[in-house]
Amino acid sequence: MAFTWAPRGSRWAAASAVALALWASAAPTLVYPAYAAEWHLTTAITTAVFAAYPVALIGTLLLLGGFAETVGSRNAILAGLGFLGLGALTFLLAPNLALLLTGRALMGIGVGLSLGPATSVIASSVIASAGRDGGRDRTGAITAGASSVGIITALLVGGATVQYGPSPLHAAYGVLLAGVVVGLGAVWFLPRAVPRSVPGSAPGSAPGPARTTAGRWRPRRLAVPERRMPFLAGTFGVSAAYALGAIFLGVGAQFARDTVRSDDAFANGVVLAISAAAIGVVALLAGRLRAATALRLGAFAAVAGQALMITAGATHSMPFLVLYSLVGGAGYSLLFSGGVTLVTRSAPAEHRAATTSSAYLVAYLVQAVVALGVGALGTAVDLQTALVAGSATVVALTLAALLALRSPASAPGAVPALPVPSRAVPSQAVPSRATTSQATSHDNLMKASSSR
Repeated sequence: MAFTWAPRGSRWAAASAVALALWASAAPTLVYPAYAAEWHLTTAITTAVFAAYPVALIGTLLLLGGFAETVGSRNAILAGLGFLGLGALTFLLAPNLALLLTGRALMGIGVGLSLGPATSVIASSVIASAGRDGGRDRTGAITAGASSVGIITALLVGGATVQYGPSPLHAAYGVLLAGVVVGLGAVWFLPRAVPRSVPGSAPGSAPGPARTTAGRWRPRRLAVPERRMPFLAGTFGVSAAYALGAIFLGVGAQFARDTVRSDDAFANGVVLAISAAAIGVVALLAGRLRAATALRLGAFAAVAGQALMITAGATHSMPFLVLYSLVGGAGYSLLFSGGVTLVTRSAPAEHRAATTSSAYLVAYLVQAVVALGVGALGTAVDLQTALVAGSATVVALTLAALLALRSPASAPGAVPALPVPSRAVPSQAVPSRATTSQATSHDNLMKASSSR
């Protein structure tokens, strides 16, 4: 029998895919000023390059949002990483703006195919290990931590290669391409999916994360769960985090350069990486909080962080910039981890990947709009005005998340508790005769959780 990861190994293999997705998202951040100087690009053009990524991702989610439910999360993640590799290769060779846009679009397709299924695998592995982890749902915390690792890697590698590398416009993408190859190796050993018939079509065929829908794939609508308010609260929370990301990754390098008044790309990358480090540290703490509590604290921190960013831009103050990086990173982490946990727990296991993709669809749509808006205002007026407008969008999204949390449908009793299986089983393993009873027990628990 072929080797496959146990639940804990599957968790970290999927987390590596999340890290690569965010690395790809942030890879050009420190290179944008170099593109602007070399090719005479405006802020609006560089943010359009950034926005090509979420726009392509949105199209992928609309067309292929349920892809993982047919081919399995493993295969969907592998396909996504393949597109990420093609995008990195395109950037590595890009001689002009057209290929930059092509590379970003390929990366967007890759993330659209892989991020939702990877989050679903993490959630399923957390459920399988719930007995050993004390029943805590750490899905959001693990995903946010992996995101932090990806962003930090992108910023440090990008800054170092721009400042010290032999080819400032291209070298960072060679490192990313090597990372994708390693990620493909880790994801290859995720358990294969087991085909099943449509839920309810046969006795004993309870849906679960280990199974996929039999039959030929066709485009389907993304899933929206019956528990709408927890889903909406989580989606608004993730969207607010991604709006922060649009500002941070879209104009962060230019903002740091103008505020710190440093032309050292590596130094600016380190300053920005403080925020990503805060995301990772806070993600470890967020795993101990209730999802709703994390979301509320994240809303407060995000608003405070944007106020600090505006103050740093107005005063050209390094202390305020560092404070912004710390507080803003904490806000991103809490919003994202709380939001993802609410989303994944609002859906039954057989629709978790598609439901998570629905939330990411909204979040990336917000990110694209914010990135394009900030870039257009930064070019037409000035960067400080653009930051104020972007910050207002973040505040509006956090308020929407808090209002959705106030609904009785989002109360603690309305969101199912994390089921604790009697035995941990791989979330997508092909059941042998010896493991069939374990898979059935896990599916029954998921049914019970969904019916509460």
